[in-house]
Amino acid sequence: MPILLVTIVLSGLGFGLVLPGMPFVAENLGASPTLATFILGLYAWGQLIATALWGRLSDRYGRKPILILTNAGAAIAYLMMALAPNLWVLAAGRALSGLMGGLAPAMAYVTDITPPEKRAQGLGLVGAAMSLGFVVGPALGGVLGGSDAATASLLVPGLVAFAIAAATMLGSILFLQESLPAEQRAKAVAAHTDGSGLRLADVVRRPVMTRLLPLGFGVYVAMAMFETIFPFWTKAQFRWGPQEVGLSFTYLAVVVGIMQGYVVGRLAPVVGEGRLALGGLGCYAVGLVWMTLAPSWPVMMIGLTLTSGGGGTFLTSMSSFVSRLAGPGERGFVLGIYQSASWGGRACGPVLSGWLFHEMGTHSPLLGAAMLLVPCIILLVTIMARHRHQAVE
Repeated sequence: MPILLVTIVLSGLGFGLVLPGMPFVAENLGASPTLATFILGLYAWGQLIATALWGRLSDRYGRKPILILTNAGAAIAYLMMALAPNLWVLAAGRALSGLMGGLAPAMAYVTDITPPEKRAQGLGLVGAAMSLGFVVGPALGGVLGGSDAATASLLVPGLVAFAIAAATMLGSILFLQESLPAEQRAKAVAAHTDGSGLRLADVVRRPVMTRLLPLGFGVYVAMAMFETIFPFWTKAQFRWGPQEVGLSFTYLAVVVGIMQGYVVGRLAPVVGEGRLALGGLGCYAVGLVWMTLAPSWPVMMIGLTLTSGGGGTFLTSMSSFVSRLAGPGERGFVLGIYQSASWGGRACGPVLSGWLFHEMGTHSPLLGAAMLLVPCIILLVTIMARHRHQAVE
């Protein structure tokens, strides 16, 4: 576990380095807010395509080789973004970084080595490790990416991220131990060969999953709407640039890390994963509305605290809940399917957010995201009720 957590910290650090300056770099290369948010959303499109695939391949061939492969691909993607001469190369690098996201195998790794009663805590540590990388990454990326929006650059942040991803790949090769026993990998390969393996349709038809997948999609649409428009929104509201955005993302990561690494793991056995997830969604929605009403950035930070804390609570609680629906030989695949639905939301959210910002006004993406969370909260309540009913039966 410690080696995996260090690997995830470094991955989050590399990702966070390029995040603050990217929307401004895209804008400086000629992109409109709508196109810039679309380029940001290409990461999610890559995750949508690849997440379930990496999860399934990790079930067959082990977590370690897939994590090594994805880290190598991420290094190439960061190099492309660092040296991008135009929007095409920038977009290709962003898409490749999404295709090479290895979070599903990492989460499956944790479920391999933790008992069910400690799974929320283990997955919370994964989220906290990623957030720890975000604590340093955005702040450093903001400093290295230019003093204001007009001078934003990904050259230095991208090169540093490339070096970190390459180091993470090497560390995985040398120090990471395989978590999935050989006999379970053999069963997954045999099931694929004889056609008896778990299929996508089998998972999607499960009663709870038919509700969880649209829930994950809707929540992530709302989250992506907020996260991708945040740099443009703060630029319009407070004249912020990469440095301020990077520091705010760092603060966001600190709050998420505290929730995922400390609070959720301790509250889940007492309160229950469903109630925690419900409370997280409520806080997220309230935080978005608060931000639109804030007269100054210090007041706005209260809303940012609510959204980041609520988001961290929801993501960890739901990942733990979904993992309970899968057997030992299918967790990577099931978690990958749920995450793919979620990444589908992240892929759609940026374009919607950019369009609303351009056509409907500065606050419309945040208010639209808050409104979208209302049916998600209702859907989660029905999931909790059905799950309790099945448990009684």
